[in-house]
Amino acid sequence: MKDSVVYVDYNSNIPLMGIDFFGVIDRGTNIIEVKPLTLCNLKCKYCFVSAGDYVTNFVVNHSYLIEKIKEIISIKGKYKIEIHIAPYGEILLYREFFDLISELWKIEGIETISVQSNGLLLDREVIEKLKKAKLSRINISLNTLDKNMASYLCSCNNYDINKLLNNINILLESNIDVLIAPVWFPGENDTDIEDIIKYVIELRSKGYNEKQLQLGIQKYLIYKTGRKLKKIRPKSWKYFYLQLTKLEKKYRIKLKLGPHDFNIHKRKSISNLLLKKNDVIDVIVVCRGRWEKECIGMINRNFGIKILLKNPFKFSPTLLGKKISVKVIKANYKDNIITASFPTN
Repeated sequence: MKDSVVYVDYNSNIPLMGIDFFGVIDRGTNIIEVKPLTLCNLKCKYCFVSAGDYVTNFVVNHSYLIEKIKEIISIKGKYKIEIHIAPYGEILLYREFFDLISELWKIEGIETISVQSNGLLLDREVIEKLKKAKLSRINISLNTLDKNMASYLCSCNNYDINKLLNNINILLESNIDVLIAPVWFPGENDTDIEDIIKYVIELRSKGYNEKQLQLGIQKYLIYKTGRKLKKIRPKSWKYFYLQLTKLEKKYRIKLKLGPHDFNIHKRKSISNLLLKKNDVIDVIVVCRGRWEKECIGMINRNFGIKILLKNPFKFSPTLLGKKISVKVIKANYKDNIITASFPTN
């Protein structure tokens, strides 16, 4: 079924941890990553998660998220917690966004609420609501200051770069911290990256400090399930940091950001699933996935698992509620995100 939407709430039986594209992710730090939806207003040519193309999208009930976040904070400790809302999509499409922020601020221990956005749905009214909601920081994807290049990279003919830049000014005037987060595509937007550096330097000259206006240049990465820019190949991390070092010297600006720049520190994490590659486990199928050859299984009340269906299998509603044996093909102990395949042979 094309463009179906699954609403994940208390009654869905879908756990909020263990899945990469929605729910809550704990990486063993004071940052709790929240993914409330997969809907997106763009189909960027470089999107590593192919947002905007899903056969099935997911929207998570904000109260369901709040319950899980409270549970995690009780384990981590009720102090210096940051909630980072980073969906596989565009957060300003989430109708419960402001309800989520409002409920988050009621939780003891949360000191920062940050969010990722492409910024195109911002306007003065939305920014005023963000200000009233006391959003701490917004990370904006901005890869170029050139309208034509922006339109090309984001597959968006009406990409209004001037409106976006004006809204960044309004955000800063509203005392909402801004992080400009361009992706560097070697050989494609090299000049654009330098333009953005100069743009940030110019804004800082107007009185905004490094906390109020940060610049975090990202390395272009490609993934098997993501979209890729034609003829652009990622460079090594060594090469990437070497180029950042050269730009730092040229413009006298800090570009290599680390955990300390965001007050990130290690913190107690939730219990580990202790699964490893090639383990075979039994799960209950609770939902279709984003693609026809994907579904979601339930390991236990807390953890779900993404299941890739091998040929000739595709998702069918007849799978729902069935107990099946799956084979773990990827287990990340750092964040308990698990991927399995079915059948196991």
